[in-house]
Order: sequence, then structure tokens, then C-alpha cells
Amino acid sequence: MVKVILKRQPFDVALAKKNLSQRALARKLGMSRSYLSQLVTGKRPPSAYMRQRFLEFFRDCSFDDLFTIEEDGGAL
Repeated sequence: MVKVILKRQPFDVALAKKNLSQRALARKLGMSRSYLSQLVTGKRPPSAYMRQRFLEFFRDCSFDDLFTIEEDGGAL
């Protein structure tokens, strides 16, 4: 099984460059803080829709900057 995981450190850097907290980002993207927290901690993989929203918001980041793809517990 393949799943996409949000990379924590690059995400935190991108968030800091925008001078935003996770709470403010959740509000701007129209999601709950708890859902965003689950994405950031890796408890839930981001849907294709949410990945697109992140990439649109963090325009200076590519998919490979923010996400990694894992298969059967190991990175591809």
C-alpha cells in the first residue's frame, strides 16, 4: 500500500516563513486544528485535495519539498 506523508520539518519551515501558527493555517485552509495536527504528526495521511491545498498555499514549495511517499512502511 502506498501513502503520502507530510514532512514535518519542511512544513514547519514553510509555516514559519509565512509567519503563521498551525491554528492560523487551519483557519485559512478551512479545516479543524485537530485535523491539521493529525496530518502534521503523521496520524492521518493528507488526501489529494488537502495536498493540493497545501501546495497552493505554500507556492514556493514543491510536492517533494512537503511530502514523501511511503510503501509498506518504507520510503520510496
